[in-house]
Amino acid sequence: MATQNSSQIMNMKIWHISLSLLVIILCSCDNFVLKKENKDEIIKEGLNKLNWNEVEQPPLFKICEDKIEEKLELCFQNTITEHIHDYLSQQTITVKEVVNDTIWVPLLITKNGKINLEDFNLPSSIEEQIPELKDILEKSIASLPKVEPAHTRSTPVSARYRLPLIIGSR
Repeated sequence: MATQNSSQIMNMKIWHISLSLLVIILCSCDNFVLKKENKDEIIKEGLNKLNWNEVEQPPLFKICEDKIEEKLELCFQNTITEHIHDYLSQQTITVKEVVNDTIWVPLLITKNGKINLEDFNLPSSIEEQIPELKDILEKSIASLPKVEPAHTRSTPVSARYRLPLIIGSR
């Protein structure tokens, strides 16, 4: 009987030790919890951390592909500027008074590679003299060659640009 009692006491001690360890483990689990996140949550968190205002690679026209990285943005801007200049020079624009001003043309290049002329206000002197200027600019932008969107961390992103357009008449 003494052997059975000591065996029961030993079993009780083991049970208490096991129970105590279980309680300690359960109470300290908060310190050892590993978050299980699915792939979509990780991607979403990563995309939210990106600074979408900074692009690592500017939009890219085909004719700019062979340029060195430092010249890509300049090539992009020059391509648009030259295209708009050529388009405007083919238009017949008549003014009653001399116009000399600079306007900033706001462009949005979407992550799908579409170039949009964003809404903006023309100075009243230009709007009075050339009321069709916004329509002409819209048509000029629409006739630009295909463009690859800007990229940040190999992800296509939308980018905004403001290009100066000098309006001058003689």
